Amino acid sequence: MTSHQKVLGNALAQFLGRALTAITSFVIVKLVTSVGAEFYGNYVTAYEFLAFFGILADAGLFAIAVREMARARERSEQILGNIFSLRLILIVAVVLIAGVSAQLVPNYAPYVRTGIWITALSMALTIVAGTLSSVLQARMKIQKFAGSLVAGKILLAALVFFIIRNFEFFGTPVHGFFALLWAGVISNVLFAILVSFFAAREVPIRLHWDTVFLKRILRDSLPYGLALILQTLYLRLDVVLISILLGAKAVGIYGVPTRILESFLVLGVFFGQAILPRISEQEKDADAMNRTLAWGMEKLLLFSLPIVIGISAFAKEIVLLLSSPEFLSAEGFLGSNGVLQILIFTIFFAFFNQLFTFTLVAKNRQNYLLLVNGIALGMNAVLNILFLESFGLIAAVLSTIGCEIVVFALLVREIKKHFSPKFSSKNLTMILLANALISAEIFLTPVGKNLFWAIGICGATYLAMLWPIRKRLM
Repeated sequence: MTSHQKVLGNALAQFLGRALTAITSFVIVKLVTSVGAEFYGNYVTAYEFLAFFGILADAGLFAIAVREMARARERSEQILGNIFSLRLILIVAVVLIAGVSAQLVPNYAPYVRTGIWITALSMALTIVAGTLSSVLQARMKIQKFAGSLVAGKILLAALVFFIIRNFEFFGTPVHGFFALLWAGVISNVLFAILVSFFAAREVPIRLHWDTVFLKRILRDSLPYGLALILQTLYLRLDVVLISILLGAKAVGIYGVPTRILESFLVLGVFFGQAILPRISEQEKDADAMNRTLAWGMEKLLLFSLPIVIGISAFAKEIVLLLSSPEFLSAEGFLGSNGVLQILIFTIFFAFFNQLFTFTLVAKNRQNYLLLVNGIALGMNAVLNILFLESFGLIAAVLSTIGCEIVVFALLVREIKKHFSPKFSSKNLTMILLANALISAEIFLTPVGKNLFWAIGICGATYLAMLWPIRKRLM
């Protein structure tokens, strides 16, 4: 098996795992939105508030750990042990900071502020699992992480189903709200246990503290960690500002499309993580790095275009499938389907942005990532503060797309300085033709009138078009 096939196999394992978790996430969205847009908005707020703090606890250490273990496999135990020790300290500090900070937001309902303490526990468990999974990522065995994630999500979906179906048992919506958040904690306990089991089969999990090593790692990771913080802020700031300026119902309307989007965006993250150990190993071979980058860009084009085409065409059907008519657009009202139909175009840029980000990490260009994400954060903050109250959700949508395009342009500029990827014109032509054909099927034939028929027929068309060059695509 070639190195590219190993990367692709690793990425496909993550893709399948993420597809299954996406299905369970969509089931959860459908169940929780049945209580109402405002309730769902508060549920989303309890989790979204923690996103920024979760990145604080990461501090860029995951990507650096994968890079270091890929370069020095024999030192994996020491690398993991030191980074795990440091992240445990960060987790405790960040949970306390997040919980206290939530109490200072006057626009949040008291039970939402309390609920954020509960979701902080979920965040802590997720970070523990993510830290331990770095050894699985470095050794190209991320399918075990993906399987653990699926198991946790299935348990969560089952618990949410039970809670929603027996909602009256909890007496009040507030008690039901807390029950849903505790379900998240329980599912993440299972997730962390499974990842710990698989990681321990690769290297012994022990805490280490090597001050010299940690100083060097922090010197590398902090610029990237700060870049991740800024990236999380510019990606999540709109939801936080919507919750403060427009209220819980607006968060609920915006939350459905963003949950759908996140289920796909994480594929770009997983793909970038799958390439990171390979491109780190090729650090001293410029030609090999260029081939790997070109191969990765080709694969992202292959997957991103049909996602954008399909979801933009069937936004209304997808939102209705996952929520209720309350969330749909109406006269003078931008609903979840309208938001999704526009926001889905960020997928294309976000996929490539993740690939370029991890590639630049392998090149030790974390400082540039810090600059790029700082620009995006400033842009997103200014646009939302100026226009959100006046124009509503459309301001948040256009701001998000604008930020992703700016980040894409800046990352491409830096990639060109360090890499010269060469692409197969035949492969690119066939990919574009295949996407043009499925677009024609959706928008010009009766196939576009039924979501499930479109998935089957367009999927078959896409596969048939690309099958003759399947070996070239590997």
